[in-house]
Amino acid sequence: MGPSRTELMQFKVTPDERKLIEQCAKKQSLSVSEYVRAAVIMDMILEGNVGAMKIAVDTIGRKAVQLLRKRADRLADLGAEG
Repeated sequence: MGPSRTELMQFKVTPDERKLIEQCAKKQSLSVSEYVRAAVIMDMILEGNVGAMKIAVDTIGRKAVQLLRKRADRLADLGAEG
């Protein structure tokens, strides 16, 4: 599991911006918070921010480990069945 999120950031948007953000988040099966965090971090990465790159690499690494564990569990289950 990644670092706990304890900090709150708030910002105002227009009704049209809110609708668009919510639609885009839903399209990618993300919460609005996940979508906005990813969009902001991606923008920082594109500008060459090393701290943002580290966050992305750490996140990708954690997700890869989770996926590998799930796959290993499935393979173990299949082996136990056969």
